[in-house]
Amino acid sequence: MKSEISRHILAEEAEVARRSEIVAETAKAEREETLQPSRPAKEGETGPVEIPDSAPVRMARQFLQMLPSDATAETMEKAAGARGILLSTPVRKALVQEEARRRANRQEDQAQAGMTAQTIPAEQTREALQVWVDGVAKGEKPYARVPKDSDFVPANAEKLERTKVVGAGKFSGTYYHSEEVSGADIRKAARDKHKPQSALNALEAKWKGVEVPVELVEQSRSVLRQRAPQLLTLLLIAAGTSTWLYQSHEVKRRAAEAAEAAAAAREVQARLVVARVRNAWNAADDWEDALPSENAAFATYTIELENALIKGRPIVAFGLVDDVRKPGEQDNSTVLFQDIGRTKGMDLRFALLSAPATTKGFLDHKDRSSNMFVFAATITSVEKVAMPPDSNGNDQDYFLAHGILHEAQSIGFRDQPPKK
Repeated sequence: MKSEISRHILAEEAEVARRSEIVAETAKAEREETLQPSRPAKEGETGPVEIPDSAPVRMARQFLQMLPSDATAETMEKAAGARGILLSTPVRKALVQEEARRRANRQEDQAQAGMTAQTIPAEQTREALQVWVDGVAKGEKPYARVPKDSDFVPANAEKLERTKVVGAGKFSGTYYHSEEVSGADIRKAARDKHKPQSALNALEAKWKGVEVPVELVEQSRSVLRQRAPQLLTLLLIAAGTSTWLYQSHEVKRRAAEAAEAAAAAREVQARLVVARVRNAWNAADDWEDALPSENAAFATYTIELENALIKGRPIVAFGLVDDVRKPGEQDNSTVLFQDIGRTKGMDLRFALLSAPATTKGFLDHKDRSSNMFVFAATITSVEKVAMPPDSNGNDQDYFLAHGILHEAQSIGFRDQPPKK
């Protein structure tokens, strides 16, 4: 009896392994189809389509990521065409191929994890490696490394240099890099016997045009040792002079000036972030101006909010994240915001459908308490939610706007949004 049970268990394990291998091979074949043209290019035909970085492209890419996980390339292309986003046919087809590759890479990773019973580190998944290589192809990164044990072949790497590094431990693998970075420098940095990551960081800093020593990249203690004598000298002078009160006053004055300057710098940075989000999505930043100016917090009707928020284009708003939850749709999430308006002070909240990549930004964010976000969203409906009054008889009703979240960026701990 025991031998029969053992044979049955072994047979089931073999069947699971066989199915996992089939899934892996199928996903790999689908990805390779997206990497290779379906027929040889004819004379006069152009190469791969360059996808521009524009608001319609970002909206289309986000829409494709929200489609069901079992959607085929043909289904995705039809859905993208029916969505009505203004894109040329070649760009739309290129976006569909990009999403098909992303899904195939994810399926391969899942199949590999199932066969090996080991979780693949997030930074070594095929999807993450492809994003890294895309950054090199766009000129945003100097190099990308595919680990030595990975059989992943990235797309969009035809014009990149390739350097194979061995004997460098976890830094071994195939490096895809721009022409400005030499293979010899990459090998030298990866094989550094003491701090290979520091050497690679210094190589990236040099590529960016910032001549930063390795010691500074790693925040070496040598900087502190260099400044320690200066600090000690200043303390001795301050303790031994008759102008201590004056110097104390100067320190306070300079500290106050530094605090004011830091606050001004944070305000400028917040405005820059708001401007970038607004311009990236061609979003309306003046929707509050369409609301009643008198007693807006108490006398606003739902139809007035609908007219202000539903514009056929994204809007920019500010708020705190109340919650992130699953709405029951594949991979997508719902992010709940508590609106913090510039002027009106009404109780407005947002329930926005968020793609996995956008949601990950909230989950990875460490400083969650009172951290304000600026976000771009397309609003599809507005309702007024009736709530029982509190113990003092105060009205607890609020407005709830539904829609799709395109992007959200933290602008720090603030009481009010930055001014226009």
